[in-house]
Amino acid sequence: MLTHRLKIAECIFVAVSIIGWAVAAASGEIIYGAVPLSIALLLNLINRLRFEQQSRNRLTGAMAQLHRQLSQESQSLYQQQLKQALASLQAKLPDYLAQIENPASELGAIKIAQLQARIVSVEQSLRNVVDYLNSASLPNHIEQLEAAIAQITADLEQLQYQIPFATNPEQPTPWHTEAGGEPSLFPVASESVSPVRRAGGAGEAGEAEDVCRDAPWRVWEEDMRAYPSAFVPEPILPNWDFRFTLKGHQDWVSALAISSDGQILASGSLDKTVKLWHLETGDLIHTFSDHQQGVLCLSLSPDGKWLASGGFDQTIKVWKLETGELCHTLTGHNGSVRSLVIMPDNQTLISGSFDQTIKLWHLDQGKFVQDLVQDAGRLSAIALSPDGKTLASGGGDGIIDLWHVQPFDLDFSLTDNLSSINSLALSPDGHRLAAACTDGTLKVWQLDSAERVESWQCPCAPAMSIIFSDNGQSAIAAHADGTIKIWWLGIDEPLLVLDNNDAGSVVSVALSPDGQWLAGGNRDGTVKVWQQL
Repeated sequence: MLTHRLKIAECIFVAVSIIGWAVAAASGEIIYGAVPLSIALLLNLINRLRFEQQSRNRLTGAMAQLHRQLSQESQSLYQQQLKQALASLQAKLPDYLAQIENPASELGAIKIAQLQARIVSVEQSLRNVVDYLNSASLPNHIEQLEAAIAQITADLEQLQYQIPFATNPEQPTPWHTEAGGEPSLFPVASESVSPVRRAGGAGEAGEAEDVCRDAPWRVWEEDMRAYPSAFVPEPILPNWDFRFTLKGHQDWVSALAISSDGQILASGSLDKTVKLWHLETGDLIHTFSDHQQGVLCLSLSPDGKWLASGGFDQTIKVWKLETGELCHTLTGHNGSVRSLVIMPDNQTLISGSFDQTIKLWHLDQGKFVQDLVQDAGRLSAIALSPDGKTLASGGGDGIIDLWHVQPFDLDFSLTDNLSSINSLALSPDGHRLAAACTDGTLKVWQLDSAERVESWQCPCAPAMSIIFSDNGQSAIAAHADGTIKIWWLGIDEPLLVLDNNDAGSVVSVALSPDGQWLAGGNRDGTVKVWQQL
């Protein structure tokens, strides 16, 4: 209704301005034509701005609807394939069980135990399929689900092959025998579980290796889920007080970083600039405008001397934080620079790029050292443990690689994630890894066991960025629905939601090392700042 009134008012003032110019020509007083014309132009400008805002809102709504439709289609496809696999299993299992109810000999009893172990293996495969289904959202991962179903089919074929030997002990026994000649109770072939080794680092191929879960860990994990209060620390409800909004960027604030002393906030934006702010007062200190395209990532050295920034222009800029001087421009990537980390020695920089490489640089000299990985996939995030010993990398394929830094080598890969990764974070003690995914889920793994211990669902909007709190017991995530959510490990619902971000999507988030300051970068170019009370 307001829009129509503004358009009507604009038309009226255009007509009045025409009449006014006629009066001005007759009387010689130009003000009779200038005033209504100025008002008409002002109303035209307001109408244009409102039309642009409405168009933007419609586009955002259409994109959200398309994302929901894609999610629904992929979920429907996964459910259909899962139902087919379950129907096939249910049709065959009664026959198998009927054949093994009356074993003919002691040898048949041994074989029955072996078959029961295989059935447990099939059930585990089905649980893996269900886990994939719960975390999937992108159609390009259907191949992984088909591979899981193929594994179930192979297990059923082995069951079909083994049944005759359980009912007819006079036939040759195909199972494995131990050194003493006695048949083994369990089959030789065992299912592999994540982590799985992939290509090795620094240009060398690593050997394939299957790492199976330890039975005591499975028992501990089941107990933890059944009785969470016995293992999960009592949540501490944070009290964040909204302080102020920093304005100055003209486009998305895609990266944030806070200095180790908690005094300086660095913000990088798609408007090609990097800004430094005094965190307590909100005063602007420096603006760096040397990037030719949008800035995607930032990293501050632990000693507060260096600031590194990377972006779509495929370069890395290295600045002296105290003076704002541009010291080096590092070139060598053939794709956008998506993530940066500075080692605890304050001299070494690691960069991850969309060109599938992870590179090592010397900060002070501004020189390229070596390619750590040349086939890491289309990277969107890397994260470094506080002690500098572990590096995590991930991207569009959803696989997360964990690397040992010195000497640089692949430790293992986490393959139970089917959604593209936007952000990675390692806990302060280096024992947990968190990932923010495009399907809206947040996932946490325990690195010493390579087990996923949390999967928080936020299907309404992608999760854009994630960090750990200073105590490592909670995670803070930025979401495209305009909120910052704080999650406590072991609790399925967010502990706190900060929704002061009325500017649309929250793209980036940063926490000061002492946990006292929290900043969120937004789509409209603003940065919201909270302080812990």
